Order: sequence, then C-alpha cells, then structure tokens
Amino acid sequence: MGYSVPVMAVTRGEAPVIGKDALGRPVKDLSVIPWWGLDRKKIEWYPSINYDRCVGCGICFITCGRRVFEWDKEMGKPVVARPYNCMVGCSTCATLCSCDAIEFPPKDYVRRLVIENGIIRKAFEITKPLTENAKKTEGTESEFNP
Repeated sequence: MGYSVPVMAVTRGEAPVIGKDALGRPVKDLSVIPWWGLDRKKIEWYPSINYDRCVGCGICFITCGRRVFEWDKEMGKPVVARPYNCMVGCSTCATLCSCDAIEFPPKDYVRRLVIENGIIRKAFEITKPLTENAKKTEGTESEFNP
C-alpha cells in the first residue's frame, strides 16, 4: 500500500483513511496507532475464521467498528483483511458468532502483555485525577451530591 502517514497524525491518535469496505464504509489503517506505547503490528491479537464452521451470515463484518473484516464475494463469507485494526483484547465478533467460527489467542496472552509492559501502572496514572476528585467530594453533601 503506497501511502505515507504524517508523524503528527499518528502521535495524536489519528489514522489515515485507506479506502472503503464492501458496504462503502470508510476504512482506516488503525495499525499505525500504538497500543499503550507498543507497536500494534507486534501484537498477535486478531481473529481467525474457521471456514468449516462459518455460515457466512456476516455479523462479524457488519458489527466490527474497526473494519477488521472484508467481504469475499466469491466465497460469500468474511475474511480477516486488516488484522492489526483489531482492538487488543476485543473479541466481540467471536461472542456474537452463533457458529463459534471465530477464534482469538488465549486471554492470558493479553494479560501477559499488560503485566510485562506496565500497563496497569499507566492506567492508574491516567485515572488518578478521577480518584483524587472523588476523594475531594466526599463529605460535601448537597442536593447535587446526596
């Protein structure tokens, strides 16, 4: 794919639009956005489809907001076209698949990434101001804070 991504766009969390899917919805290359500071393309978290089980209903293709899937018109079934667009830890498509045709790596894979890369600490840093605000409002009952 011969496109370039401006560095500023990536650092602000923006992803380039790289086309449209079979339904005409815009498709972004979300793989250029790091996940908690990690290169998304180095994280092996994305769905795989067992075509022996897949009936081709398309619920995964339709509901995935990150456009991981594309529709193969010849097969009449979805394909994983943009694996690194998948949100690390998300498995909504597998949950919705009534045929159990979609699989992901074990949850322990993601949990290990979280622990090994200090992501819990990073999350606490982000939510700390929220906790501090909650402590400041304790004992300040009013009609707005009963």
